[in-house]
Amino acid sequence: MATRYDNIVREFYEEQAGFTVLLSDEPSFYKLLRGTLHKILAIRRDCLAYFQDQAPCLSEIKDKVGAKEPVLVFVERLIKGRPSADFILNIRRVFPEVKVVVLTDETSQEELIFLHELGANNIITKPVSVDSLVQKLAFTIKPQGKLAQLVEAGKKLLRNGELDKVLLVSSKILDMKPDSPAALMLQGDALSGMGQREEALKSYIQAHEQSKVFMEPIKKLADFYKDNDDDQYLHYLKKLDSISPLNTERKCEIGKVHLSREEIEDAERYFDQAVRCAVKEAHEYLSQVMSGIAESLFDVAPDKAEKYYAKLLKVKSSSLSSDDLETYNRLGIALRKQGKWQQAVENYQAALKVAPNEPGLFYNIGLAYSDGKEYAKCAKYFKKAVRSDGMIHKSAVSVARNMAGIFLKVGMTAEARVVLEDALADFPDDAKLKALLQKSASEQR
Repeated sequence: MATRYDNIVREFYEEQAGFTVLLSDEPSFYKLLRGTLHKILAIRRDCLAYFQDQAPCLSEIKDKVGAKEPVLVFVERLIKGRPSADFILNIRRVFPEVKVVVLTDETSQEELIFLHELGANNIITKPVSVDSLVQKLAFTIKPQGKLAQLVEAGKKLLRNGELDKVLLVSSKILDMKPDSPAALMLQGDALSGMGQREEALKSYIQAHEQSKVFMEPIKKLADFYKDNDDDQYLHYLKKLDSISPLNTERKCEIGKVHLSREEIEDAERYFDQAVRCAVKEAHEYLSQVMSGIAESLFDVAPDKAEKYYAKLLKVKSSSLSSDDLETYNRLGIALRKQGKWQQAVENYQAALKVAPNEPGLFYNIGLAYSDGKEYAKCAKYFKKAVRSDGMIHKSAVSVARNMAGIFLKVGMTAEARVVLEDALADFPDDAKLKALLQKSASEQR
């Protein structure tokens, strides 16, 4: 299978003279992509351009499209902390033939749906292996299966305005797969382009009936009823909102329609939702900026890093979740570096409100109490950490040493032996663990 994917990618770059443009602020992905193309696949021609800013990236895409070269664009979901949604929409509007792959870290299903709605042909969740990257490239370049390839051909004909041929392709697909939503969409778009609106509407409705979560026919139905029938327009806008609830502009549009009907409370509800989406987007940007500043200060000026971590948590106070544990942890370490162990405890206690059973927080509270020589309290939280996750002392040899040492210091010999025996199963050659185990045995006698 890998050889087939390799061949698809090589054909794109070597025989079709394909070109890839990467918009990213992470040099590591550029190195991975460049290494995959030139070292793993041994593609010799210059076929990759790397940018960290949108303007030169768009200029490069324009030049390559103008030269009739097939273009594949990789773009980060966040560029320097800012969402790249406008960039993706711009490409979709100006260069509809360009394939777009969005790069993202682990994210929610709602976010993935929104990215597809923006126009992503494919999505890569990082980190990604070389084999997975080649497969994603192949699937994006050449959709797999006869039906997918016919749909792709139909879309190309549609962009070229060859509407009669689009109808022929959609008919061929429907012969192979009756009621195919993708074929019905092609059919509807061709009929609409020919001015046959009522016939197009029938195709869109049929496409929607065949797949209730396929967004394209719903968008077409919403557009069809816009300025003609507010009830139907709202109906389909709200269907879209239920499938992809992170689209701020659509929430505003729903609010405006309600406002035009003097339905003030309904309008306000959707406007409030739009604001929450916008605030969430702003928080993502602020998080990137402030955490980046804090990290740069972390080793050289922990007191300054503390300030920015604290600001970040304050900004996100209304939307804190377990996703923010890393910020709490970094703030706690920054405080401990300055000897502010009591404030570190308070910080970790606040984190427990968003992640009540997180063993790492119990462990960190214990470390902070240890800094303050409050060993009994330290042991109490270490024990909570073990109870919350029976494997935490096996996560790293330093964790096992810290826990066992404190347990022995306060006379909790049995607890120390459990930790040490478990840890030695994973770290059998660690001299310090063996010494602590001997100590626990002598104390027990």
